[in-house]
Amino acid sequence: MDYLLETYENWLNNHIMLADAFSVESLKALTVHMLMGRNYRLITENNTKSKLMLTYLWLMDIVQNAKIDYGDNWQKDMLNDLLSIRGKTPAQKNLMYWLIGLTAKTSVNLGISKEDFPEFLNDISLYLNQLFSSMNRQEDIDNAWLLMMAGSATLNIRGSDKSRIGKQLEKALIRACLYILGLEEGNNFWLNIQRDNEVDRETDAEIATQRGRVRVEIGLISSGNQEVTEDKIGRVGRNGVIIFDKVGSRTRIYDTAERHGVKLIQIRNNQPLVELHRHLQPLVATELNAPPVLGNDIHDAVFSLSDEIFLP
Repeated sequence: MDYLLETYENWLNNHIMLADAFSVESLKALTVHMLMGRNYRLITENNTKSKLMLTYLWLMDIVQNAKIDYGDNWQKDMLNDLLSIRGKTPAQKNLMYWLIGLTAKTSVNLGISKEDFPEFLNDISLYLNQLFSSMNRQEDIDNAWLLMMAGSATLNIRGSDKSRIGKQLEKALIRACLYILGLEEGNNFWLNIQRDNEVDRETDAEIATQRGRVRVEIGLISSGNQEVTEDKIGRVGRNGVIIFDKVGSRTRIYDTAERHGVKLIQIRNNQPLVELHRHLQPLVATELNAPPVLGNDIHDAVFSLSDEIFLP
């Protein structure tokens, strides 16, 4: 079992596409993609799919070897072994949850502790035996169990990738935009501002203006979760900026933002850097650089930036 767990981790660490997903080069390419108004998910989805396929292959190996090592009770015996391991690797932790058709987050939402796992597994086993017995497909239980594990792995990996990609891309995007416009971090703008007596919520960025500072919130949110973008309107204050991926055609979010004096900048099918420049120039005390418009110019502007701008 230890060999297979190590194999999985080596797959994820050594596969070229996965290893480069969050490199400086990749983050620069994604930033260019977004500044050209394109959907960054078309790029990151390839990385996620690769990770999923590798995980499915690993799970198939796990189940095949578990059936050899443990016999008919492979699920129960594997769970007992996983529960007994101290200092579990991320792969071992995930496998423990996937084996019973859960993710760590789902188990918390259901109120299922690790002490409940053996009973939870037993309930699944009884249910599947009854279901497949009534269908005269008893031999398919192991395949169904494997698919259940793969389903849990899919939820886990997609959720994790979405969060990690979003956080790193948001920081890379706003930094690149402001540097290209000629602003300097620590002098003209600041990132990840913590709450204080004046502002009761954290802010992604603040930009110095002639009369103080304006706040910027970034959310790479698409039309499926536009309520998240709406929630940010109340955070940034007048002349604040919200940069987002896309909202639906029937949304009234622009009316809400206008009432609050907030600038909304959509990335998709747009020129977000041009819009940001147009909004900030009357507010800041310095003359901003003209934003690049053509694809080649955007590419050159981003890739000429220091690698340190794209580091976590």
